[in-house]
Amino acid sequence: MRTNPVDTVKQSGSGTTITKKSINIAMTLLTILAVGIFAMMMRWQLFEHEKWNTLAKSQHVENQRNVSSRGVILASDGTVLAIDEPAWTVYASLSTDEDERTEFYNNKDKYVAEVSGILGLQREEIENKLVDDFAFVKLAEGISNDSKKALEQIKISEKFNEGFGLYFEKQEKRVYPDGDLASHVLGFMGKTDTGEDVGMYGLEGYYFGDMLAQNSFSYEEKDSRGNVILTAEYEPVLPRSGKSLKLTIIPSVQQKMEEQLKKGVINMQAKSGSAIIMDPETGAILAMANYPNYDPNEYWKTSNPWVFKNKAVADVYEFGSVEKPITVAIGLESGNIKDDYVCHDYTGSIQLYDYTIYTWNMQANGDLSLSGMLEKSNNPCLAELSLQIGFPFYYQKLTEFGYGQFIGIGLQDEATNYLLPYEQWTKLDLAVTSYGQGISATMLQVLSAHSTLANDGVRMKPYLVSEVIDEVETIQYEPQVLNNPVSAETAYKVRQMMRNVVRSGEAQWWFNTSLTEYDIGGKTGTAQIPKENEAGYYDNRTNTTFVGFAPVEDPQMIMIVRIEEPKTSTYSSDTVVPVWIDIFKEVAPDLDIPKI
Repeated sequence: MRTNPVDTVKQSGSGTTITKKSINIAMTLLTILAVGIFAMMMRWQLFEHEKWNTLAKSQHVENQRNVSSRGVILASDGTVLAIDEPAWTVYASLSTDEDERTEFYNNKDKYVAEVSGILGLQREEIENKLVDDFAFVKLAEGISNDSKKALEQIKISEKFNEGFGLYFEKQEKRVYPDGDLASHVLGFMGKTDTGEDVGMYGLEGYYFGDMLAQNSFSYEEKDSRGNVILTAEYEPVLPRSGKSLKLTIIPSVQQKMEEQLKKGVINMQAKSGSAIIMDPETGAILAMANYPNYDPNEYWKTSNPWVFKNKAVADVYEFGSVEKPITVAIGLESGNIKDDYVCHDYTGSIQLYDYTIYTWNMQANGDLSLSGMLEKSNNPCLAELSLQIGFPFYYQKLTEFGYGQFIGIGLQDEATNYLLPYEQWTKLDLAVTSYGQGISATMLQVLSAHSTLANDGVRMKPYLVSEVIDEVETIQYEPQVLNNPVSAETAYKVRQMMRNVVRSGEAQWWFNTSLTEYDIGGKTGTAQIPKENEAGYYDNRTNTTFVGFAPVEDPQMIMIVRIEEPKTSTYSSDTVVPVWIDIFKEVAPDLDIPKI
């Protein structure tokens, strides 16, 4: 058979014969290969561009993330009350190399002993995390620089370098250098359900977003030797520290108040105690405290969650007879009550509908002037006076004194009282409110109301933060006038009456024997505590309150102290008054209160 010369090619001298069919097969394979390469290039460049671009960058781009600090909280004198300090999260880390893992597990007991000892953890806590196939596991967080240095010096085998099997990640830890000082003002940094930091209670809770820092982030392109390519694109996200707060709190006053408050609560066998000192001319809070308190560095050690609550601003309570000077001031301002007003109390009670209002000891006090009504703390006389003032004027002034109005001092747990709408008031509501029952408020609201009398009838907005500081500017708080409920003349007259209360009232023994060198004005308040799940009041549970200022002619400070459920006595004159005096005697020199 003859072969077609077109279908066969014979290479001269080689003896090799190439057929046309072989050429076609080769061309087809080359074509398929070319199409495949083209398709892969299209896939890489169009559909997987981001993936390969990221991979390429990872080989020559170094990412850098630096943690920035939250804002600092400072006292009025610059004392640091809260600050971020470097801390570390420590991990156990082990590669997949078999020889390395074998050597590690041969020395595992030594590793566990030394790591647990430095971290202050039980050996089992570390042991249980180092399972046979572990590669990377968290051991602890919030570790100090000193602990990190100690861990880095651990050497468990001659085959390993110091610090082998440990990896550290930098973070920031919130630190409160003075421990429990002003803890209820500061609050603390807690954790969310997902483990994220979050401000809780006090300033930390309220200003969490403002004090939160913006961490820095950047990437740098590098050559194969690790040198930065200076001409390459460099995209930094600049760090921003959180805003810092400077407070009106005076550390020495705060500390002394806390010490005396603690002593008073313990001596009175009370559930709790709270106190606030304010400058009535500006509204600046000079000290604010509660006992029991807690250490925000170790808040998790506090077993009772209610201890975290700042009762000075978060507890709404019936405050009792401290309302009486406010009622007298409203009466004088109304014009319906004159300076020479006299109440005739011959029975020790007054009947209103089917309700009888008694004096505190159910004894008649006879004829009483306005000052005498306050000195004797006479409920029937105050009720009678309020009815002569009338609904519209009394209710309007009550709101101007701040009752039912949210102050907004900048603490996360601040509350406000509920004031019964005017349309729902009856004569009985008016009467019992006049002497501080049937009405509730926070201690801060009561203090704000009384500061009006101390400041010639002008009510200033209470505030804790005097400056907000960031990297660009410092914003200073300017004292703010809220309103002017009564005239300077009325305020002065009531202050004189409150001086008489201190020297001639139910607590006169304490003041006349313990505090004669200062000119004090004030008023006690004893209020029964409402039952929780039924109408009425507990017979043997009271809140005792004292509000006082000094000096009477030109008050430079005003302080409110409350003792919750004292067991040694149910009366304010025997419980809260001596605590108020003890605090005042300690802080008066720091506040430069002049003596008589």
